[in-house]
Amino acid sequence: MRNYSSVTTDMPVYYTGLNASPLFSNQDGIITSILHLTQIPFPEITDIEIGWNYFLLWQNTKLYITGKISEEDEKNRPRLMQIPEESSGSCKLAIPGRDSVVVLSTRNEIWKYKIYDDTWQKVTPFIPNNDNIQVEYVIKLSQAGCTVILTNLGRVFNAPLLVEIPKRIKFVDLACGFDHTILLAENGDVYSMGMGIRGQLGHNELENCDNPKLIEALAGLKVVQISAGGWHTAVVTDQGDLYTWGWNSNGELGIENKDKKVFAVPTLVDFKNDREENIEINVKKVECGNSFTICLTDDGFFWGCGTNKYGQLGKLQRNLENPYNFVKLDIYFSLNSETVKKFKCHEWGTAIITE
Repeated sequence: MRNYSSVTTDMPVYYTGLNASPLFSNQDGIITSILHLTQIPFPEITDIEIGWNYFLLWQNTKLYITGKISEEDEKNRPRLMQIPEESSGSCKLAIPGRDSVVVLSTRNEIWKYKIYDDTWQKVTPFIPNNDNIQVEYVIKLSQAGCTVILTNLGRVFNAPLLVEIPKRIKFVDLACGFDHTILLAENGDVYSMGMGIRGQLGHNELENCDNPKLIEALAGLKVVQISAGGWHTAVVTDQGDLYTWGWNSNGELGIENKDKKVFAVPTLVDFKNDREENIEINVKKVECGNSFTICLTDDGFFWGCGTNKYGQLGKLQRNLENPYNFVKLDIYFSLNSETVKKFKCHEWGTAIITE
């Protein structure tokens, strides 16, 4: 049984949270807050990227942009984004930023699309081409204060500069908040770099860090998934445990302590039922938005904490404005969550992509 409002199966992508796209409109104009999980009314949509005041919508390899990006209403409706050079191929990855979208093409070229100017700029290649070793190419990118790139060889670039990496360490994933980067190593260790003034680096101090530094508090644990958003961070271990750290001004860490705003070291999250009793929960995945966090458990339930100002947590099962500990959300997918292909939180919104 699916326990959220009037979702049918003819479209696979749903959204809740802050909205600037005319896709969600009524007689009064654009609906700025989508307060519960709602189908995105766009044909053949396969994925979504959530920007500050716009969406990027995928139709397989076609990429559309829609939102408050122009004074001309017509330009704010979904329009196709096409890399100007045909030889570059089509869009493969796209990362939304405040003023620009960084795009990786199917030919592994990086482009920057300036939203408000409607212009494209090709990024000069910076990954060295060494004939004696395996070809190196981008597999993931993210935007913090700058563009951070992970390659198939496990190296990281703070584009265009190669980041100094500890010897014999291969990174397999990265995540960025406003001004910090989290890196997952092949062996399950977690490293961080960037600004640390709100504890988001997890080193039990508030100092900045220019190069990846091991988060010692997680040593001995095998982390399998990472996320970062705003000024906080969350990770999931192979045992299904959830750890969070960083800024907690809105309860985004899921740690019930309203007096303490900064947690500078990874902290194990406790889950409670309606009777405030601790319960065993196995977390499969976690996603961080700007000031909120959502996780999916192995029984198919979603839990969330932090600000719900724009409806980004969807409809809560309990009437709480800003839950400081994780509460069960009014979203349920049957078949042990097999219908959920993936979900993502970014800026002030949440999207669920189903199969």
